[in-house]
Amino acid sequence: MDVDHWEPLLVSGDRVAASFTDARGGIGRTFFLDLAGGAIVSATSPAPTGRKAIAGPSEFLIGSQGYGEFTTRRYARDGNETARWASHGAMLVNGRGTVCGPELENCLSSTSRFRQLAPDNTLVDGPPLTGHYTSYPSMDQAGTSVFWRNGRLLAVDADLTPHELFAMDDSGSVLGRTLLMDDGLVVTSLGSEVVAFRTQLGPLAEGPWPCGDANLLGNPVVSGSGHP
Repeated sequence: MDVDHWEPLLVSGDRVAASFTDARGGIGRTFFLDLAGGAIVSATSPAPTGRKAIAGPSEFLIGSQGYGEFTTRRYARDGNETARWASHGAMLVNGRGTVCGPELENCLSSTSRFRQLAPDNTLVDGPPLTGHYTSYPSMDQAGTSVFWRNGRLLAVDADLTPHELFAMDDSGSVLGRTLLMDDGLVVTSLGSEVVAFRTQLGPLAEGPWPCGDANLLGNPVVSGSGHP
């Protein structure tokens, strides 16, 4: 087994989510560990790997895509699955617990959208998205998400209305994160270049995911009441 490529190690509250995968077949597992002693609390069943996120204190979102799988599951502090959605993507979680982000369906007949994952396991449809390659998004305090996809810098507001902020040819570019800095400055990496844009976006949202300080200090550690 190899260390997973996407978000291999997440820490929240008193739990650690450590993910491993078989690089040849793309099948992996996430192990939930106790932060204090390192004991394994639980583990996901073997499944195609995908994107992951911190959902709240000691809680995680684990995505799965491939071999017919296209899902995101939420896991509680005890490692049990508490929610499941028929979607997979680069998800954000704001301070109110709202989960949303661009889908990353990896097929030519993709019908990907910007989705909101509702608490009752249903999906709220946002705008359709063309292409596939996507930077990891950021969100401001008004609930507007910003990301690069298919040659465009896109923003989707809290009402799920899309806005195109910039467009250019990005063929062959390898995408990283899209960072939201001070004064509405949006920075993203396109291939060997780092591109900055002045926007009307507000400060970075407070919540477990996206990450403060542009994630320069590593993933956030979210404290929970009663859980050191």
